[in-house]
Amino acid sequence: MTEKRLLVLYCGIFAFAVLVEAKITQLMCSGYDILAEKQTVRTVDISAGRADITDCNLNKITGTEDVLKAFITDETQLQNIYSNIREEDREKFYQRIQQEKQIVVDLATPLQTDAIYTISKRYSPVNIAQHLIGYTDLDGNGLTGIERVYDDFLKSNGEKISVHFNVNGNGDIYGNAYSSISGSGRVLALTIDNSLQRMRESVAKEYIPNGSIVIMESKTGKIKAMASTPVYDANNVADYLDNKNSPLVNKALQSFEPGSVIKPLWAALMLENGINPEEEYYCNGYTTVNGHTYHCANNRVHGPVTMESALVVSCNCYFIDRYVKEKELLFRQTANQLYFGENIKLCNDFYTSKGDFPSAQRLENKGVLSTVSFGQGDFRLTPVHITAYMNVFANKGIYVNPQIVEGIFDRTSHTQTEKIYSFSAKRVFSTETSETVKEMLVSVVEDGAARRAHPTFLSAGGKTGTAQTGKTKENGEEIFTAWFCGFYPRDNPQYTICVSMYDGGESTYSAAPAFKRICDSIYYLKYCDT
Repeated sequence: MTEKRLLVLYCGIFAFAVLVEAKITQLMCSGYDILAEKQTVRTVDISAGRADITDCNLNKITGTEDVLKAFITDETQLQNIYSNIREEDREKFYQRIQQEKQIVVDLATPLQTDAIYTISKRYSPVNIAQHLIGYTDLDGNGLTGIERVYDDFLKSNGEKISVHFNVNGNGDIYGNAYSSISGSGRVLALTIDNSLQRMRESVAKEYIPNGSIVIMESKTGKIKAMASTPVYDANNVADYLDNKNSPLVNKALQSFEPGSVIKPLWAALMLENGINPEEEYYCNGYTTVNGHTYHCANNRVHGPVTMESALVVSCNCYFIDRYVKEKELLFRQTANQLYFGENIKLCNDFYTSKGDFPSAQRLENKGVLSTVSFGQGDFRLTPVHITAYMNVFANKGIYVNPQIVEGIFDRTSHTQTEKIYSFSAKRVFSTETSETVKEMLVSVVEDGAARRAHPTFLSAGGKTGTAQTGKTKENGEEIFTAWFCGFYPRDNPQYTICVSMYDGGESTYSAAPAFKRICDSIYYLKYCDT
């Protein structure tokens, strides 16, 4: 009896143990299944998800070209899709399919399949404002320009398309794949106007092989167009690294000798310090300071000139003698007001180069003072500096800080979610002084050396500059930087425009006609009703 009871007890214990073990095994298998499912969920990004950069009217500057991408999942699709892949991508395609079973490829033509996605390519080969926008690296990180400055915002706010799917131990998809779209839908809007920017690039292509154009709205300081030449393809940056003309450099932000384009500033400074603009000065074509002889361009003798006619004919001797021999003016004080020798901040962490302007101690040397008076020597400014300074005469003596970013906007509603542009200005010269110099600059265009800058419609004011660089070509010919900076139209100016051309020769034959072409284009874009 005792043995029978023991046997029953043993069998009960054994059955219970089996039941417990089975339950544990079931739970473990269930846990492994869940873990396995988590381990085999994969995600492939179809688009990088970088926010667009737009102009002031929310017209896209980046992402203007659509491209097709296909999500490929099996060998049959791989074989069928070969002829639809762009020829330049086929070698990369073969390398990838040897390593992965699910890949994303760029297509040359559409296919009849559900796994096709249309996305915006970041840069087209002829993307506008490319030097201002900058470019990214292969991982989508901003390296230069606006792409670098606003990298964090652009990376976290774009539309990102992703495909999610499960794979088994062999790497094959099981179940249904699905896609998702994420991103805030916000864009970064610049002050650039696409119509003016495209026009500027057309003019640059025709007139300016190596240089820049800056167009600034006179009343606000908003830069409406900024471009540099030569251009490059942001999709193939490495091809331009060794180009001697530095196509990857934004010339609008780099500093150069200003030459005579700076003379209107010193004319205003003389007026503010009591020099009579009507008093005649006789130009012999040269003048001597501290034993050094300076000449007017081409040793030209201008004879009797007033302040206005000295600007019209661009007489170096007038400005040297009026500054150095009659009255030493406070150049440094004026230079500080206009940020000469300093970076100009255009937005967030985006600056021009500093340029160069002699220290107050250096300016005590009359030789240095003489060269500064006609824009040479230890004196360099960027096209943005020159645009902002010339704008003082278009804006009744008020300096307006240049800016390049409008703000952040919702892509769908077009409402502004963050304002970045902030008007900033200060008075540099009296209204009377600025208006007097403004009329002198109109005379330069209408009657002087810059007649080739005269617009076909309305009128304008401005000044040429042909600056020595101290460099020569292989044939020994001297290299000059050609400038023209002015305002348009004459009455109630709306835009201040700066043209710079490295190795541009004589500015009256190069930079001045480019200015005229820009003004004529602005007339058709902004003033002509037909």
